[in-house]
Amino acid sequence: MHALSTLARLGIGGLLLDPRAFRAQRDDPGAFQRGLFLVALVGLLVGLASWIGDLGEYLTQPDPEAVRSTLYDGLTAMPWFRQVAEEVPGFSTSFEQAFAQQAGLFQTNPLLGLGGVALAPILALLSWLIVGTIVHIAARAFGGTASYGQTLACTALAAGANLLGLVQVVPYAQVAGATLLGLIVTYVAVREAHGLPSWRAFWAVTIGPLLLTALLAGLGCCAVIVLVSTLSNAQGAAL
Repeated sequence: MHALSTLARLGIGGLLLDPRAFRAQRDDPGAFQRGLFLVALVGLLVGLASWIGDLGEYLTQPDPEAVRSTLYDGLTAMPWFRQVAEEVPGFSTSFEQAFAQQAGLFQTNPLLGLGGVALAPILALLSWLIVGTIVHIAARAFGGTASYGQTLACTALAAGANLLGLVQVVPYAQVAGATLLGLIVTYVAVREAHGLPSWRAFWAVTIGPLLLTALLAGLGCCAVIVLVSTLSNAQGAAL
């Protein structure tokens, strides 16, 4: 019970950007294990809340067959459908077959979401390790002094931002701002763990996403250039 109350206090401290929570993590030799458990626990709780919300949506959603029937009647009653059916032989039959194949889109199985509950803490741990590693390397490059374990212990408190995801326990509820809050918590974690000035901690946290954005933009530009070149060559060969 004491351990759970400590985790709750740390999670809330991270959510509220309390510097004392980050310093306690930095100076505690067993903070890494506690941070690991905190990240996994928050991931599990958020995954469970999401599944409960999905279950509530499943129990309150309209009859899938009624939705399918209404959509079918609406499409087939449109003027364009009658016009195409008259001009294209076999269109009505093809439409019937294609629509029947999509029947599963109107049905959901809440039991499938149980896999997401088990997967949520694993994904949370992977995200924590990847982000923690990147910001640790950047923070050390900017003059930070914390060890790798201390960085991970402090950035684990960014899991507190994911507590906003508990609102998903309410059917149809959506989460907004958790990613931004997570970045802010990570910034405070790096600043307190490494004792960096504010601007250095800011760049240590943001340089990873900036480099990733630049890399994706560069790959996108390369793909466009290759596509344009391929189309130009194809047109030249055709001429």
